Amino acid sequence: MKLSKSICVFFVIVLSQLNVNSQVYDSSDLYLEEARKSDKNQNFTRAAKMSWRGLQISPNDLDLKTILGKANLQLGRYDTARWVLREVYERRRKDPEVLHFLVNIEESTKRYSDAICFINELLEITPYWKGLWIRKITIYKEMGNFEEAERALDRIRQIYPDDKDLNDEYNYIMLENGNKAIDTRDFKEANKIYTTIIDETPDNIDAYKGIIKNELLKGNKEYALQYTNRALMESPNNLVFVEKKIGLLQELGRHAEAITYINSLDKLPQFNQIRTTTLPFLLQESASFNQYNDAYEVNKKLVEINGNSESQNYVINNALGKEYHTDAEYFINKALKKNPNSKELLVKQMQLYKPFKDADKYEKLVIANHEKFPNDTDIKYAVDEIMFKRAKQHIANKEYDAALEIFTELISSPDFTKEAEENIFAILLFQNRFDEASEQIDKLIGLDSNNPDYLLKKSTLYQRMELYDDALEITRSLETQYPLNQKYTQVYIDQTTDYARYLMREQRYAQVLPVVEDGLTRENNNKDLLDLAINASSAIPDYPKGINYGLSALSFYPKNKSFKLKLSSLYSKNEEYDKAFAVLDSLKKTYPFDRKLKNSLAEVLFNRAKSKEEQGLVDAALEDYDSSFVLNPNDDGALTRMTNLHIDKKTYNESLDFLNQKLRRNPDNNLLKFKKGVVFELLKEYDSAYYYQKFKVTDNPYDLEEWKRNLETLQAENLRNSLAATYLEASSDSVAFNTSLASLNFTRTYDKNTYGADINYAARTSGVGIQGGLNVSRILTETIYADVGFLLGSRFFPKFKIYGNAYKGFKNGYEAQVGLSFARLQNDQNYITLSLGAARTWDDIWVNARLSLSNTNVEQFERDPATGDIITQSVTDPNTGLVSIENVTFSQNVFYTNLMIQTRITVNARKDYFSLIASGGSAPFDQQLEFQENTFLNFSNVMIGAGYKYNMTPKTSLLVDGTWINFKSNQSTLFDSTTGQVTILDSIFTNQYNLSLTLATRF
Repeated sequence: MKLSKSICVFFVIVLSQLNVNSQVYDSSDLYLEEARKSDKNQNFTRAAKMSWRGLQISPNDLDLKTILGKANLQLGRYDTARWVLREVYERRRKDPEVLHFLVNIEESTKRYSDAICFINELLEITPYWKGLWIRKITIYKEMGNFEEAERALDRIRQIYPDDKDLNDEYNYIMLENGNKAIDTRDFKEANKIYTTIIDETPDNIDAYKGIIKNELLKGNKEYALQYTNRALMESPNNLVFVEKKIGLLQELGRHAEAITYINSLDKLPQFNQIRTTTLPFLLQESASFNQYNDAYEVNKKLVEINGNSESQNYVINNALGKEYHTDAEYFINKALKKNPNSKELLVKQMQLYKPFKDADKYEKLVIANHEKFPNDTDIKYAVDEIMFKRAKQHIANKEYDAALEIFTELISSPDFTKEAEENIFAILLFQNRFDEASEQIDKLIGLDSNNPDYLLKKSTLYQRMELYDDALEITRSLETQYPLNQKYTQVYIDQTTDYARYLMREQRYAQVLPVVEDGLTRENNNKDLLDLAINASSAIPDYPKGINYGLSALSFYPKNKSFKLKLSSLYSKNEEYDKAFAVLDSLKKTYPFDRKLKNSLAEVLFNRAKSKEEQGLVDAALEDYDSSFVLNPNDDGALTRMTNLHIDKKTYNESLDFLNQKLRRNPDNNLLKFKKGVVFELLKEYDSAYYYQKFKVTDNPYDLEEWKRNLETLQAENLRNSLAATYLEASSDSVAFNTSLASLNFTRTYDKNTYGADINYAARTSGVGIQGGLNVSRILTETIYADVGFLLGSRFFPKFKIYGNAYKGFKNGYEAQVGLSFARLQNDQNYITLSLGAARTWDDIWVNARLSLSNTNVEQFERDPATGDIITQSVTDPNTGLVSIENVTFSQNVFYTNLMIQTRITVNARKDYFSLIASGGSAPFDQQLEFQENTFLNFSNVMIGAGYKYNMTPKTSLLVDGTWINFKSNQSTLFDSTTGQVTILDSIFTNQYNLSLTLATRF
């Protein structure tokens, strides 16, 4: 019964420890389950930790890497998240979840081109995902690429043509494109955009404003006036359009029409300024206006009337200078009809379309002019410029091979040689064609050996090739040559940072610190380098050095939350828990609701509590565990340790009070309910133990199986009756005998009392013997229990035996025993025996030692000191007068001792155990039959045995025991009357073998 309790306690502690010690498993699947659970609970720090530990077992587990990447994304560790998720992406390219995470990372870090690539891959999987299209459009807008945003919007609008939000977004992008076209003087495109918007949404005020501005920039005041009138039809009282119309009429010299329009306005307050100020001014100007004072207008009329060449040149030059693109295009085309091969006119036409941003027309003109005038350097430059811009556009579209082909041709153009070579290097570098890039940068250095930027590019190339030492050597040399240029120092610092991160990824932590320290000599307050120094020191681990770096970082950034969290973690790992707590406590005042901070505080308190627990400071440890649980109630670690500590160090009633108090505050906490069931099990209140232990929650299949088995065991323990039947077979290789013994034991439990009845039957060649008895045991307190019994027997058993034992349990698995018994044998010889015992339990091992001390009076034969013969005497029978010869005897007080040591080792979760036993002394110890314990004889013996108990079910078990006894029996002795000593004259060694089988069940 005591063994069962100890084994149960052991398994509860082990299972709890598995949970507490950060879930240390032998299987990556278990880490995966823990990581998923933490991710679901948004405990991303723990999710990252669990997935990382699982990857130490299964480095290629993509599910673990996905959770690790997601957790680092949520924690803002974008570089780590990108690195991990890219590995998953390379092996599982069509995983929507991974692609979605990568989009978040690249958008957050403003690597928009990569984000667009991943969105495109997602759209290949789900092409009708409206939200994803909108996100793509938003990223294009962030990039300023409204052209691509418009294309994307056109595609999604074809799928959702009536979606108001998409239409609004379309109008917004179109307006931005229109504004951009105006800024770049692409008036034709702007006009096309604004008219498209107006046709689809006639009431779009911003579109009218844009097209009016566009027409004015083109010099088309009449068209501007027409669109102003159209806008006023949609919004007749819009002050902006009213004032614009008046201004245009004034500029066109149509003062009377402007005056009439002002007088027709509604009597609204917003028009008061126009009536009081603008109207008098127009009246004055109308009186003095002369439409023939404008020379430009006069020359336009002369060109129309007689085609005057001077007027034609004047008009074309003025139109180009004033950006009257419509006039310029009209008069240039008019002139070209008369002189289509005029180089001057063709060049002016090129000048017209270049700022006009009509790329197709401009490029066609340039190429056509180059064919007509192949030796013209300006036209040749224009052709090369077009090709250069086309190649740059190929780069923007990631069409690197096409761009490379153009730049290779442009090398022969002196005006673009340098730029072409530089762009070729950039393309090779972007494509990771490092060998070719190395040759290209050497070529650039050959073109301009004094250009330090080329050496810097070579250093950057080495950095991309992860040849960091070579890269740093070049940058260090540039830093020495140009000490006043801080650019090279900054590049050097960036390269050391990149180098340190590379070493961290490779887990070469010891090499990180020299690199970081090199960078810190140039910028001792560099945040990234200080962060890497702290991380590397923690990983080595060299916690004192990491603490120094943490303190240094906080001296520069005293309010930095991340540095404080890391310093606290280092203090905690260095077992300086008070300092760790102080750092976090200072943060708590600034971030009182920060969950991550509360979790970190809880972790420090938890570690401090463990330290105090190991030092034996139970109450202090319990206080810290309790505070940790209050800060982070979702982590059962502190709660588990706290309840285990209560159960191990406090009385069971105190533990129940504690658990009841916690349950009042957390009535739905299943862990507390389960622990309450453990306490009830220790109190042997199995019905309550079964009820509460049913609340245990576990996803571990092995843990679940063990839990179910334990519940079945508790149900069995709650049964009141038990019955055990034993059969023992004894034989000897020294004496010709073979005997057997059978026993039957019945017990019944009522609350804290257990009542039992025994009957034993022994059969030998000389006859049979029967023994029967009753016994009772009682649980007195949580740690004390006792039993008493009475036995009556015949033949081979004592006439009667009375015994009693008391047991006292202590903490740490110790137990003490004391017992006393009185037995009278069939020859009326009495034995009093004192038993002293101690037991200790370690996990699944139980060890017991017991010393038995017995006292009795033994009749001895008196012998002749000279010859050793037994002395006899004549005795006369008073009734018959017959004389007989009898041996002379005397009574001697004799002590017998026996020391027994036994152990039981639990071998599986079913609680089967293997037992070993050994004893020795002047009296035997028979482990098989408790009632034979005091079958004393005057001999010394040694006994060794082993057994195995097999629990077939929680209710029924089978026990097999075997023992070997070797004893020496005294055959003759010599008594010294002077000294009172008895000398052994002869002895016989005998081997006895016992084998027993016991079947026990509960019901």
